[in-house]
Amino acid sequence: MNKLILAGAAALAFAIPAGAQDMAVTSDGEVYVMTDAQQTAYDAWPPERQTLYTGWPNTYQTYFWTLSPAQQDGWWVLTDDQRAKVYAMAPQQRVAAWNSIVAQMNGGPAPAASATAQAATTAAASASTAGPRFVSNAVVQTTPGDAGPPTGDVPICKPNQQDNCINAWEAGKRGPGVTRPLAHWPGKPASEM
Repeated sequence: MNKLILAGAAALAFAIPAGAQDMAVTSDGEVYVMTDAQQTAYDAWPPERQTLYTGWPNTYQTYFWTLSPAQQDGWWVLTDDQRAKVYAMAPQQRVAAWNSIVAQMNGGPAPAASATAQAATTAAASASTAGPRFVSNAVVQTTPGDAGPPTGDVPICKPNQQDNCINAWEAGKRGPGVTRPLAHWPGKPASEM
């Protein structure tokens, strides 16, 4: 069975035409054929950017290559939702949106625009001012008997207390009976020493 799979893969490898190396299969299963210049640019991207590009629908891939270099930089900063909004805009709205996005990426204020164009560009341009926006989705799980983090100043830990307190040394308390915490992992848990 494995020999059949390998033979089929080899046959397919030899059957691919020479120009097919410049193709990208999109997330919707369509194939976008890149020019030599586009393939060179694609090959220079980091793997994360190549993966993101390949995940776009064919319409986004085609639209990306119509953008100016400054607009392409802006396209990378937008979220998927913002890309969809920019792509869905009418041509006049796209021009206003790109003017705003590029101006904000260059550190300048957004150009004056009509109220309609300004409203259309607000969502698309919001994430382009400081690069990618990372959002924490940390979750705190409460445990029985734990009242959660204390409000205000955190008390110094008492013997055998590990939650909702601060180490005396870290709190700046130095003196007799206060031991300095280790700056490294000793290699074994204390229970095994």
